[in-house]
Amino acid sequence: MPRRIAHHATWDAPADDVYAVLVDDDHLRARLKELGGNDPALLEHSVDGAGARLRLRHSVPVEFLPSVVRRFTGDDLVLDRVETWTPRDGGGYDGTFEVTVRGLPGTLTGTQRLADDGDGSVTEIDGQAAVNVPMVGSKIEGVVVEQVGNLLDAEDEFTRRRLGQGR
Repeated sequence: MPRRIAHHATWDAPADDVYAVLVDDDHLRARLKELGGNDPALLEHSVDGAGARLRLRHSVPVEFLPSVVRRFTGDDLVLDRVETWTPRDGGGYDGTFEVTVRGLPGTLTGTQRLADDGDGSVTEIDGQAAVNVPMVGSKIEGVVVEQVGNLLDAEDEFTRRRLGQGR
């Protein structure tokens, strides 16, 4: 049964300012360099008035993985991630994401939303991880959700520093 992932972040800046940073080429490359693990890459970066499409590669070093995951990956947990963002009528942005994990038969997919909220803005991510491996799929889903959740938290903190909002 797929495992749900939910993530929420607040920002002390309007949605347009946060979006501009989240899709900025220099920001993404710096974030990947700091947080992307071994061999991170910005594989696709397309931003225009209609929105954004980003394709990134992250990894989690093998030493941080339980043996049940290492059995399938053999090495680092490599996450290939595609994000899209589209401006929403009335302000803010809607998007999607899909994460595939090399060596694992499954995906992490969902939606993301960035909206103004009072004097700042909020990001909400909602998705699910599904790993189709008999007997251990649920355990692997839990590891993937945990690792992606940790990555999202770290990315938020990195972005806050870029926005001058260090906490």
